[in-house]
Amino acid sequence: MRFKGTVLVAGMALLGAFVATSLSNAQQNSATTDSGTTTLQVYSRLTIVDVTATDATGQAVHGLTQSDFTILEDGKPQPIRNFEEVGERLIMPTRQLPPNVYTNLQPPPPSSAVNIILLDFANEAPMDSTKLPQVARSLQLQNEVKKQAIAALDQMPAGTRVAVISMTNTLHIMQGFTSDPAILKAAINAAPLDLDGNGNRQGVEADMRNRMVLEAFNQIAADTASLKGRKNLIWFSMGNPALTDPNHGGLLPDYSKPLSLAYDALTASQVSIYPIAAQGIGRLGAAQLSLEQFAQATGGVAYSETNDMATSVLKAIDNGANYYSIAYIPPDPKYDGVFHKIDVRVDQPGVRLDFRTGYYADDLSKNKMPIGLTLSTTAPSAIGGNMKAPMSRSMPTSTQILFDVGVDPSNAQPKPADTQILGLLAPNLKGKRLTRYTFQYVIPSQQIVFADGPNKTHRASVDFDIAVYDPNDKLLTALSQTIKTNLSDTTYRAQLENHSPIHFQQQIDLPPGQLFIRVGVLDHANNQTGTLELPLKVGKK
Repeated sequence: MRFKGTVLVAGMALLGAFVATSLSNAQQNSATTDSGTTTLQVYSRLTIVDVTATDATGQAVHGLTQSDFTILEDGKPQPIRNFEEVGERLIMPTRQLPPNVYTNLQPPPPSSAVNIILLDFANEAPMDSTKLPQVARSLQLQNEVKKQAIAALDQMPAGTRVAVISMTNTLHIMQGFTSDPAILKAAINAAPLDLDGNGNRQGVEADMRNRMVLEAFNQIAADTASLKGRKNLIWFSMGNPALTDPNHGGLLPDYSKPLSLAYDALTASQVSIYPIAAQGIGRLGAAQLSLEQFAQATGGVAYSETNDMATSVLKAIDNGANYYSIAYIPPDPKYDGVFHKIDVRVDQPGVRLDFRTGYYADDLSKNKMPIGLTLSTTAPSAIGGNMKAPMSRSMPTSTQILFDVGVDPSNAQPKPADTQILGLLAPNLKGKRLTRYTFQYVIPSQQIVFADGPNKTHRASVDFDIAVYDPNDKLLTALSQTIKTNLSDTTYRAQLENHSPIHFQQQIDLPPGQLFIRVGVLDHANNQTGTLELPLKVGKK
């Protein structure tokens, strides 16, 4: 079992710094001005430590000030150069929609932090897929992880931004960042299970799974480096004791160095690991200890003493949404690979702090990992009226143009002039049983730009696009229509005064199965877009 097309390189990481938003290597450069004067330029590496503060009940503690904190490196207090409290915002009520009606109006996120759910089915697969009891236990475990993750989404605060990644023989984005629980639940349901295991080479198999975890850490670090702020990696894990304990692996290699580099890469991207024990409280021991070490190294919290994984997910989201960002300049600028211990103290009784406990002084810029996944919190633009990027699978929702869309099987009888198949169906699906669906759009008219035409007319040109994907991101069918309107001055002004919305209907034939459908609107006058991705499971009849 291995990631397809990828090779683990020891120390693959990104950024020439210890943490996200590092300024640069500590160095001195001289420059000569036009007047011949030599100017000395000094750059310093800024280390950021995210600290979560909770009370005895696990609730976030707010209102602490910079003077309440002391940060130490290798036992020596360091001057705090920047301090910020990041907390949950007021949650606004969301609009209730009728059944089968969706909107791209996104509720404001309760926190600037984002969350990544990692379904690590590779390490939950049976070691020997020829042994039916192992396969049965693994199948039950992976389905239970899905069930618990979905249960958590039903209870998460409105607006919480979550992405879903699955790990089997490849690392795959099932869903990019969204706050829509229905889309996230469909993505989790569609995640493939992993029942692959080679019992004849258990040592090789165990080593490969450990290296897959390291590669996943590095890849997630690389793919989230450009996203500002904290990222909470909620990792459903069996634990990997051989990764965190050099003496545990027996014939397995010592992973200390690649693991330390992966930790530094994660903290460089402000990623904190929140491991959730997938195997339950009955099978812990060394596995539990490894989960705690993953969390401590990156400033997260491990949840391993309960079978209630759904509640653990909610606790992780809440813990990672409220934190204090503390920055200081490390006293030793050398890249010598030495471990430097970090300690944070607070001058308030009864407050528990969680933070990363140190870093290795490694120059991560020498081993940059290329971006392999598309993780973004910002929707791409339509370049020159081309909707290819905004309509790509798992892209964030665009809200430049807000709209509602109702999606239902069509009850209308085909007209003689209708084409046999509506949509650009993939060749391998032709001849399959299809179901015709109707998409009903409602757009506030004031969002569309009407250009002035001759004789006091007003013109607009709007694209309506549908792109249909399977769970493996394969485009199955698509439809694009451009609607041009030419309103008289009287009609145009009446529309504005009455706030009359724009209505439009599209129909497309869909194949059976779990689908992910992107719906998009483009205003050609200003290149503004609105997009939405929604899950739809089409039956065979």
